[in-house]
Amino acid sequence: MRYLSFTISDYKAISGNLEVDISKRSLLPIIGINESGKTSILWAIFAFDLSNDSLNDGRQLINVRNLYKTTDQGVPSVTAKIEISKEECLSIHEQLGNVSGLSEDAVRELTEFKEFVSRVDQKTCYLFIKRDLINKQYSIKNQELENYSNINTLLIDTILRKTPHILYFDDFRDTVQEEMEIVGENNQAKGWLEIIEQLFRKTNNDYSVFKLKEIEELTRQSILGDACKVLNQTLAKEWEKFTLEKGARLDVQIDYSLKEERPFLKLLVKETIEGKERYFGIRDRSKGFYWFFNFVMKLEFNPKVRSMEDKDTIYLLDEPGSYLHSSAQSKLCEKLSYLSSNNVVIYCTHSHYLLDPSQIPLNSVRVAQKSSNGSISILSLLEYKDNSKEKRLAVQPIIDALKIKPFITDFNFESICIVEGIYDFYCFELFKPKTLNLGFLPSVNAESISYFISISIGWRLKYLAMWDNDVEGQREFENSMKFFGDEEGKKFLLLPLNSKSRKKTILQDLFEGQDIRLIRSELAIPNNTSFEKTIATLYFSKKVKAILKKLSKKTHANFEYVYDTIIDKINTIYEV
Repeated sequence: MRYLSFTISDYKAISGNLEVDISKRSLLPIIGINESGKTSILWAIFAFDLSNDSLNDGRQLINVRNLYKTTDQGVPSVTAKIEISKEECLSIHEQLGNVSGLSEDAVRELTEFKEFVSRVDQKTCYLFIKRDLINKQYSIKNQELENYSNINTLLIDTILRKTPHILYFDDFRDTVQEEMEIVGENNQAKGWLEIIEQLFRKTNNDYSVFKLKEIEELTRQSILGDACKVLNQTLAKEWEKFTLEKGARLDVQIDYSLKEERPFLKLLVKETIEGKERYFGIRDRSKGFYWFFNFVMKLEFNPKVRSMEDKDTIYLLDEPGSYLHSSAQSKLCEKLSYLSSNNVVIYCTHSHYLLDPSQIPLNSVRVAQKSSNGSISILSLLEYKDNSKEKRLAVQPIIDALKIKPFITDFNFESICIVEGIYDFYCFELFKPKTLNLGFLPSVNAESISYFISISIGWRLKYLAMWDNDVEGQREFENSMKFFGDEEGKKFLLLPLNSKSRKKTILQDLFEGQDIRLIRSELAIPNNTSFEKTIATLYFSKKVKAILKKLSKKTHANFEYVYDTIIDKINTIYEV
């Protein structure tokens, strides 16, 4: 099963309802000006999972009422839409059917639940579970199920135990617990003790922090040494990936001690200075290291994640890597993109290094916007509208990420078509009717079109992208379809040709018969001049209008067919 969306209602900075749809986007960067509600979105999603109640210092459950209303406040809540296969639903039914002591009404409701599942036509069911963030209680909101008062609690508890985990990381404020008492028993560890317990288990499945007090000193030191070795190897591996202080040696120690017969663990950073060992607390190191240690420990030794191959875990990150230098942030961007291949990653950022268009499809970026009445929405770049000052501030990270020059806003065309190169630009500008309000934007090659797609998305331009219909063009067309997704892919096309005899089309194929020879003759250039140089010479020639009139009707018809195809597609997509 997996989460498809979260609807947040009247929570902190969010007034009314705000839906966060993750059904089609596994990577969702959120940008926006300060105080636009970005962090409230993350906290609300995090607050849905009761297993997180003791984490993040419980901040997600403190002062949860809407901050912009003093009257007519709605109840702060989060409703999750969860996709569950019919097979999983029937398994849940069977599991609950084995619970002892069920009342007759509960048994009846279970039977009705099974009938509800059987009536679903698709292979999956969709359940809506709401959490009231005042009383912390859950309820099912499906109309067919919400009155099942006898089994709702059992049903919800069973489902929530099977849903993907929701993990939260902030910039670095979530305090690393440097000293922790070993309290509880196996599988009862909380917070950082739970993380260290997972480190022990990953080191050796027989190791546990809860066994340390009962074993002899030398064995205990050996176990601690083994765990420290795994810890430092993991840190060093990730440290190198993030290009943080190359060559620096990481050495984090875990010490064990007794205080009034109560066992404690303590985390220390060991550093050798002029041959002498010196010890520091984690929080005594740089903010960059503090964030890095926090992030890696929760990522690699999180008890809720069995392995990096887990699927559909939701990672929530607030300003990740704020204290990392630029190259480390770029590496973090790669890490987040990698995580999203199997999981859902939602993060807020002001950093353009975390919006690298080679890693982050810009049609996945959302802009958080607060209206005058305090309601918050998250919009795609195409949907986002605001006054020019706030718009510039909100999308500035994208502008920086794409290295967009101001002249990109000076396009005076109603629509643009991105083409493979400058010679495509020359040709389509040469034959374009004066009345056609369409501009052509040249890329460097077929591969680079994706870069200019990101620019067009970033500036919310009405655009199409067009590749040659050859092997390279087809490959890059498919790559862009995969990268940007089916919805954005509606704006992509391969170079069309008004001929059924050709399965593949390149720019030269738009010219009929001897027309290229005619152009060379009129320009008085050698007949073996390359096609590209011929077109460039024609474009800048003073005789261009006269030469174009001499070209065949078929060539003009081919270009007219391309223009008509582009305009028809634009009108269809943008509903002109």
